[in-house]
Amino acid sequence: MTVQERVAPKEDIAEVLAQIVGTSEVLISLSDRTFFATDIAKRGETAAAVVRVRDAQQLSQVVRACTDRGHIVIPRGGGFSYTGGYTPTAPGSVVIDMRPMNRIVEINTEDMYVVVEPGCTWQTLYEALKAKGVRTPYFGPMSGYHATVGGALSQGSFFLGSTQHGTTAETVLGLEVVLADGTIVKTGSGASSDDVPPYFRQYGPDATGLFLHDTGAMGFKTQAVLRLIPFPDYQAYGTFAFAGADQSARAVSAIGRSTIAAECYCWDPYFVELMAAASTGTKEDLRFLLNVVKAGSGLVDGVGAAIRIALAGRRVFSGNTFLLHVVIDDATPEGAAAKLKLVRKMALAAGGTETSPSAPRALRGTPFTDFNVPERRIKVRNLPTNSISPHSRAPAVAAACYAYLAENKNEMARLGIKCGVIFFAVGAQAMCIEPLLFWEDEQHFLHNRVDESSDLAGIEAFPQRPEATEFAFRMRDGFKAIFRKHGCLHVQVGRSYPWLETRQPATAALMTGIKDLLDPKRLMNRGSLGFGDPVT
Repeated sequence: MTVQERVAPKEDIAEVLAQIVGTSEVLISLSDRTFFATDIAKRGETAAAVVRVRDAQQLSQVVRACTDRGHIVIPRGGGFSYTGGYTPTAPGSVVIDMRPMNRIVEINTEDMYVVVEPGCTWQTLYEALKAKGVRTPYFGPMSGYHATVGGALSQGSFFLGSTQHGTTAETVLGLEVVLADGTIVKTGSGASSDDVPPYFRQYGPDATGLFLHDTGAMGFKTQAVLRLIPFPDYQAYGTFAFAGADQSARAVSAIGRSTIAAECYCWDPYFVELMAAASTGTKEDLRFLLNVVKAGSGLVDGVGAAIRIALAGRRVFSGNTFLLHVVIDDATPEGAAAKLKLVRKMALAAGGTETSPSAPRALRGTPFTDFNVPERRIKVRNLPTNSISPHSRAPAVAAACYAYLAENKNEMARLGIKCGVIFFAVGAQAMCIEPLLFWEDEQHFLHNRVDESSDLAGIEAFPQRPEATEFAFRMRDGFKAIFRKHGCLHVQVGRSYPWLETRQPATAALMTGIKDLLDPKRLMNRGSLGFGDPVT
């Protein structure tokens, strides 16, 4: 079915919503309803309407108006889900665009917390906090130029700061949430009936965790209270080359367990090749080196690093090697240097060879990049499959992934599908192993929409390769089976990973009971976490 053949349902929920938020805040064009029902991986059912909300009261009224009339409601942030986090699975669904709720409500540097609305981007939050000398422990994904705080809290995001501080959940002190009937509730110390600031998470049962990593299945977040730490003034960087996946995984585990590094991640040879291809010319290289200078602890340090990288060219990106990258934060240059010395010892003991740390320097120099511009648009489809494993199982998980790729190499070559694997230490206890499949296919709807404009005719006319796409999704299912066999977990559960069905019966019954108490009609992002139609 083409995009043009998709039609809006006859029920006009848009008129009801317009009475709450105003006509201009309700989007009903086919282009909008298709775009907002599409994530990076696939299109869902075309939404009945898209509504923008600007505060908790509006959100409460919109949710209640929809659920009273039997409409599924789905929250959407920056739009970077690839697991069906916000893609409708039934006609008549209403997608709520949370991005207008983007205020930073309070920055409290005495009690060390920030109150922020879910539509605020990580880039905006990072810059506002940095100006006051503070930062959240986890401070965003690489897509943080557009990715929102609410999206990360709903999806279980990790990256910047996550080797040392874990996922978004470890950063949260409390929440304000809208339930299916429009009720607004708070969690954490801010939920007290007395005059208590939202400075602490634990006081009795931890209700906050119920609404984290849930993709809105339990409730829609309107505010989040996040921990703050002093902004680290000094960084140290390290990059180490390894000959194989086993060595690399063991080194990532050793560094992760030490809790020394803010970030520790490894690219396999395919990603190293991509980085080599990314060096496109003098103009980009100058920007790259400028970012290195800005990322230095001081001007001299940054300039010195830029000179060393320039002398090395981009040789660090060449060869059939695994590259492990480390970023260290500290309050003093001596502390950062001492930690790097310990990391270097662990990496070399695992068989690594130290090389120029150009990549981690550049990524920290510009932690958030706007990829939603024509010159940076992805020219191919990509499909990640994340996993979280204990360090003790990570080498076996990595080996199983590469064995699976070897089994399918001929068909992948025939269809033009390539795969790279990223390793990332998440806290002291776990490692993410994430294969990403790349292939050419129709120009995906999301990739063609820049600055909120789109061309449906151009999208439909783009050459399609359904055989390659179908095989890529079968490959993803194979990776998921490998991860389940090895007892791995997942973040960004959405509709793509088996959460409810993999819980022990008593746990599944408990969580189902909670879901039905909060959302008896199963209208809050139906299908997310495995919660389908209500039991009748």
